[in-house]
Amino acid sequence: MNRPAPSFSFIVPALNEEKNLPAVIGEIASAAVKGGISDYEIIVIDDGSKDGTAAVVAELSSRYGSVKFVRNETRQGVGKSFLAGVAIAQKDYSLIVPGDNEFDLGFFPGAVAALSAGASSFVVTHVLNPWLRPYHRRTISFLYLYVFNFLFRTDFRYTNGIVIYPTGWIRSMELLSAGYTFQSEALLKAHREGKRFAHAGMNIRPRAYGKTKIFSFSVMVEVMASLVRIKLADHQVPHEKRKILNNQAKPPH
Repeated sequence: MNRPAPSFSFIVPALNEEKNLPAVIGEIASAAVKGGISDYEIIVIDDGSKDGTAAVVAELSSRYGSVKFVRNETRQGVGKSFLAGVAIAQKDYSLIVPGDNEFDLGFFPGAVAALSAGASSFVVTHVLNPWLRPYHRRTISFLYLYVFNFLFRTDFRYTNGIVIYPTGWIRSMELLSAGYTFQSEALLKAHREGKRFAHAGMNIRPRAYGKTKIFSFSVMVEVMASLVRIKLADHQVPHEKRKILNNQAKPPH
């Protein structure tokens, strides 16, 4: 028997996304309805935007009524922005929905059903149509995932999509990553703890406005530095304990 539908905090990090946010917020509201969810909140984290993001969010809040706004005066990174949202989240589960509107939320009703069934407490998405992204981006994503799985002896299919976390759990985590590796680190911790994951295929789409901020030199340096820090921290976990946890955990592929 399924449990009652849980509640959700949709956390939307945004850096200069004034043109994309109306579609993102509208899709979240629509996905909640399709998933049978009435108890939800949308938390927009403005990561030091220089455009009209704040004014757009104010208008969207008056339209939808469930939108909260937090502003970082200086850029903190996507990981810290998400965790700033988690810190004030009031619902059962939290998930990141990037403000660039590249992720299709069509998977969400199935994710709600999986969580309501009670067999899993996390939902991890993977991309169903990666060919829509430029070849160089697909190559970098493939190499990153290969290196991550090699370093940590895991079998993740994707770690940088939308992940649904129990809010209390993700709030309790002390993550070393402030940027794009934060979800990889969080999922590694969940895997090491033997958590059970449900998996969902997710479609992506091209950006309607703006350019991706992922492939700057500073981001690449931050990603490499984060992987080193995560590896050093993970190495401190006793080998026998890690082996037991890996055997207990459902393979995250």
